[in-house]
Amino acid sequence: MAGVSAGIAAQVALTQQAIALEVLKQSVELQQQAAAALIDAVASVPVSGSLGVNINISA
Repeated sequence: MAGVSAGIAAQVALTQQAIALEVLKQSVELQQQAAAALIDAVASVPVSGSLGVNINISA
């Protein structure tokens, strides 16, 4: 009987681990999508030769 309980416990642990890994994988994919969107947004900003040249530090 203890063998059956240990087997069930092992199966539950493996299932929980698989779920946790899937959630982690989805989180990483969402972060990668957010990073890609940010990179795209930054890359689409027009470049200006005078942008950032004069900085008002007294403000």
